[in-house]
Amino acid sequence: MSFIDRAVPTPEQRRERNREEMTTAILDAARDIMREGGAGALNLNQLARRVNVTTPALYSYFPSKFAIYDALYQLGIQMVREQEEEIWRQTRPDWDRLRRWFDARVRFVIEHPELYRLMFHNPVPGFTPSDDAASEARKQLENARRGLKEVIAAGVIQPDIPVDRAVDLLLAIRHGIVAERIGKANVVPADSGRFEHLVEDAVAMLSLAWKPGIERQDGRDDAPG
Repeated sequence: MSFIDRAVPTPEQRRERNREEMTTAILDAARDIMREGGAGALNLNQLARRVNVTTPALYSYFPSKFAIYDALYQLGIQMVREQEEEIWRQTRPDWDRLRRWFDARVRFVIEHPELYRLMFHNPVPGFTPSDDAASEARKQLENARRGLKEVIAAGVIQPDIPVDRAVDLLLAIRHGIVAERIGKANVVPADSGRFEHLVEDAVAMLSLAWKPGIERQDGRDDAPG
């Protein structure tokens, strides 16, 4: 009979593992509360009951309710960044990349509405992301802009406006679709596909308007020479 030697964790390692597990449990419970009643519904007494600790014990993990919000904000930014980085890796700079970029944000809102609202709708009075969280958010946005600019630079799309304005417009259109999805969440079934169809419509409209080589309103041909 053979045995596999396994390293026995030290007391310090066990404490660290237990702390990580409790931290995850707290954040998961906080997200549940926010999904049920909105970001402003987060209550430390209720949160403590859900994870079976006393309210004062929560402060050994997070010094304040805003610290919990900040951890969730950073979690959301990390999830979005990883989602978009995967799109940049798996796609060429073409319309499929843009379509998947639109789709990913709609899917994120459907799957993680509490994080999206916290990140982009400022639903908690007085909460301001920490410097670290804000820095990560800026990096995520910079990565998104760079990925979109690669499509324009490749000549796949040719907007009749400056590149930065074209990127801003793409961001605004995506945000508008998501805002519609959130605003009608109580009246439109989540599985209706209504807003996913809007993504297809938006991409189709843009691909016609920004098709390389078409005649612009000023009469010039913008096809690359």
